[in-house]
Amino acid sequence: MQPDVSDLTSSFEALLATSIAELTTEFRNHDVADLVALIRLDRMATLQSLLDGECELFFKPGTMQFSGHAEAIVGWRVPPSVRLAMSFTHHGVELYYRLTLEAAHAHVQLDLIRFEPQEAGEDSRRRRLASALGAARANRLPRQGGQLQARDVGYQES
Repeated sequence: MQPDVSDLTSSFEALLATSIAELTTEFRNHDVADLVALIRLDRMATLQSLLDGECELFFKPGTMQFSGHAEAIVGWRVPPSVRLAMSFTHHGVELYYRLTLEAAHAHVQLDLIRFEPQEAGEDSRRRRLASALGAARANRLPRQGGQLQARDVGYQES
């Protein structure tokens, strides 16, 4: 029996959400009014620079990125919500998703996932996605003695 596509998508979304939890928290540290202003004023280059810089705190450069599209949902009766188009590319896995940031939580919605070369089984695709997300993590240099060191902003090659 073939797995239901929605089950497979939910599984991938859960894996992705777990992998970007720290990044999502970093994004949510911004004042929502600032994010809404950048979106409403169509300052996508500024938003791109801001978000991509934060992606590089947790992922290797160029692997996790803002894809240049964002929406701000603001109304009188509901808390604000910011939806960001994001992409991930590493080790032959290409992933496009929407990250929605809200007051109490965040969630992801998978738009497209592509494996090159193709993966046959559900479990092998899940393992390959997990492996690519793990391998794309930034290997941060450790801090010594609780002091911030200049090298703390660098990466170790792996």
